[in-house]
Amino acid sequence: MKHEMSAFDILAMVGELQVLVGGYMDKIFHWDGRNVLLRINTPTDGRKELVLQDLKWLYLAPERPETPDFPSQFAVNLRKHLTNARVTSVQQREFDRIVVMELEKGPVTYQIVIELFGGGNLIVVSEGKIINSVTSRKWRYREVRPGSDYSFPPSRTDPRDMDIDAFRHTMMDSSSDTVRTLATAINLGGQYAEETCLRAEVDKARKAKELSEEEMGGLHQALVLLLREAQENRQPREVLKNGKPVDVTSIPLIQYVDEEAREHNTYSDALHAYLSSRELPVKEDPELARLKRQLERQQEAIDAQEAKARTFVEMAEAIYSDYMGTEAILNAAEKLNGISWEQAREEGAKIPGVISIDPKEHTLRAMIAGKEVILDYNVGVDGNADRMYQTSKEFRDKMEGAKQAIQETKTRLAKRKKEGERQKQVEKHTASKTKEFWFERYKWFITTGGKLVLSGRDARTNDQVVKKHLKTTDRYAHADLHGAPSVVIKEGESATDEDMEEVCAFALAHSKAWTAGAREGTAYWVLPDQVSKMAQAGEFVPRGAFIIRGKRNYLNHLPLKMAVGEIEHEGARKIMCGPPTSVLARSERYVIIQPGKSDRSKVSAQLSRTFEVPEEEISRILPPGDVEIVEKKGLE
Repeated sequence: MKHEMSAFDILAMVGELQVLVGGYMDKIFHWDGRNVLLRINTPTDGRKELVLQDLKWLYLAPERPETPDFPSQFAVNLRKHLTNARVTSVQQREFDRIVVMELEKGPVTYQIVIELFGGGNLIVVSEGKIINSVTSRKWRYREVRPGSDYSFPPSRTDPRDMDIDAFRHTMMDSSSDTVRTLATAINLGGQYAEETCLRAEVDKARKAKELSEEEMGGLHQALVLLLREAQENRQPREVLKNGKPVDVTSIPLIQYVDEEAREHNTYSDALHAYLSSRELPVKEDPELARLKRQLERQQEAIDAQEAKARTFVEMAEAIYSDYMGTEAILNAAEKLNGISWEQAREEGAKIPGVISIDPKEHTLRAMIAGKEVILDYNVGVDGNADRMYQTSKEFRDKMEGAKQAIQETKTRLAKRKKEGERQKQVEKHTASKTKEFWFERYKWFITTGGKLVLSGRDARTNDQVVKKHLKTTDRYAHADLHGAPSVVIKEGESATDEDMEEVCAFALAHSKAWTAGAREGTAYWVLPDQVSKMAQAGEFVPRGAFIIRGKRNYLNHLPLKMAVGEIEHEGARKIMCGPPTSVLARSERYVIIQPGKSDRSKVSAQLSRTFEVPEEEISRILPPGDVEIVEKKGLE
């Protein structure tokens, strides 16, 4: 499974990042210590989101990532320097895993250096000095910290600069096989070294210096074409095994010819899809891991004590199995007393069966009945055996306390595992926030015909929804009640009659008609140029209110019923509240509600558990006032 970007990946990605050249830095975000987002307004492709994920994956996000509400100190510092700076170039440093983005802001130039090796880093440099970096580190040959001079890592071979003569010379100087020489001396890395051998049809295991001129030329040609393909003719894809992504490449690779592939329009899209779908290792409970380690150490200690106890018993049994031989050794060793240690060692070595002597402890090592035994030569055979049995008993006595401690650890471990399983069950049903879209600052739904509908939540957003979002191609709707919200259907000029009925029903549901417990009501729609803030003489238009001039298109006997259901929008799961026809058109799991006597907050909590989303997501989309659930489908 792919765990980082290679130099080939970065070569391909830098090709895609050329769209940023000429653009202006808009916002910078930084979160979780290892994620950075550079938002850049490009001259031709609009806003682009350049993501550095986990300090080792760099790509243009196909959708806006979730960013923190408040910028980190690092982001604040970078915004001060780089906001509105113009991107003048994006390049790969030699053939290294480094991307350098050049920027200009007035007379000042900056470099954003993104290092994708080791632990990864993002460094902002100006006039050779480091302004800031995500992490600070020091190596033998360089240091990265704010205020210090920035220097690149030592240069490595750039295969793009190698002609056939330089290539041949490097291969001939190698004492390794072909694939290792390509991977290291030519700087291709393992995967693309193998790919080069496959494309050139050269045995990767052959010694590099033994290749023929024809094989050398074939390898060089394969390498040139491989580099050109990654740079100019990308065909991004995820590589799948058993339906799961295991790699993501910018070009098709022969080594994956028999594997399933999922193609993408851009390498960024492929990388984003791969990172989104890969299975990350489950983080273990730290306390559970600590208890497991403790249990292992305790078990190792008990095993060691048991082995020592068994060893002394075996020595005692060896002594008794060769009683006469042991006695002969001890009798011969009596002469070692009363002489110097040096003499004792010399004399002891002459005794048959003795391996070594320790005069200080008056002991000797001897082979008895095939077992190495330690004897005290000042004690008889029975005394030595008794001493060994006693020592074995002491080890076993110590084990009793250790066994009690290990049992306590096992009990705590079992309890922690049980708590973990219970927590997993809770988390399984814990609400998870769905992806948030820009339109959720308003009340919203999507019509059966796919039109986005926006409605004000209060006086301020009532003003906003009209002033910011009501265009000439849209339509305006309003319930025939004072204080009802302003409702806008985007691209309303092409809306169907069913769409317009849904919009008016939505406007009615979010008016006082719902809180009054009505069962039906009236609403209307008009053209954008009929909506005005301009009051006549003597009139006053409060905040959030508008004057409607001209003909109103009324719809009567609109039912006050809404549906809350699970839909998919732009590939993301959302919970939508809208007229039943709009929800039923795109949802198989929904409830239908109407004005009722059930407390709104209780129903909101119930639906939150049902759809497994935060309660706030439900309460924000429900109509005002109490509700009653009248129908369910696809829900327990």
